[in-house]
Amino acid sequence: MSTRINQNVLSLMTRRNIWSAQNDLDQAVTRLSSGLRVNYAWDDPAALNISERFRAQISSMVEAEKNANQAINVIRMADGAMSVIDEKLVRMRALAVQASNGTLTSNDRSALHLEFDSLRSEVTRIAQSTNYNGKYLLNGSYSAENVSGLKFHIGIFNTSNVDYYYVQMGDVTSSALGLNGLDLTNTATAQVAITSLDTAIQSKDTLRTRLGSYVNRLQSTILNQQISRESATTAEEALRDADIAEEMSNFVRAQILMQSGISMLTQANLVPQMVAQLIG
Repeated sequence: MSTRINQNVLSLMTRRNIWSAQNDLDQAVTRLSSGLRVNYAWDDPAALNISERFRAQISSMVEAEKNANQAINVIRMADGAMSVIDEKLVRMRALAVQASNGTLTSNDRSALHLEFDSLRSEVTRIAQSTNYNGKYLLNGSYSAENVSGLKFHIGIFNTSNVDYYYVQMGDVTSSALGLNGLDLTNTATAQVAITSLDTAIQSKDTLRTRLGSYVNRLQSTILNQQISRESATTAEEALRDADIAEEMSNFVRAQILMQSGISMLTQANLVPQMVAQLIG
């Protein structure tokens, strides 16, 4: 190799290698401290693009799961109110059966009717006052006759009957159940009341059964969301997260190269001095 003093090529080469080792060391430190393999767009543009889509979906899955849980809470509130209404209807039917007995006096029937009418008013009060976050559930506000229903958005996109659907909460006021106009003042009207109450109880039970099936459906939706989120998180993790063992190896390697590079740079800078000694 020729010996020259104007240009120290060995020093330039060593500085370039130190710069490369420094970049590797910086990258390893960044990844180890953040736990991420992709910290900047230039680390892996393709992986960043895909992982960002996964992150958006994962975040949406979390909210969709919350929506499904809220929907279950809505139905539980409605079902709880209807269970109380059920007690009132059962009592009203018992009163109607009692009033159908011909051995009662008019005063007896008046007393029975007074309780009957009070229970009927309570049914309507419960139906009109049951609300979740300002949404009145059982007064017909979300019945099929008035609107499409209460919207449950339980997916991450906007496909009807896939990401959302509407649930008719029903109307269980005394008027909707056909209880208005019933009385227990004589055996004939009391017998009519028995038949009407059977129909009302059946209507209420049909609504409770339908809402109960939605709870089962929502619970399945939540389970599916959890599984999907786990899969998406695994995919996003594989694209974005750092392999700590690998990055630790890269860190040690870059650190050794930096130390040896600095040492060699010192030696390379001594070469022109050694050449100068040939002159003297």
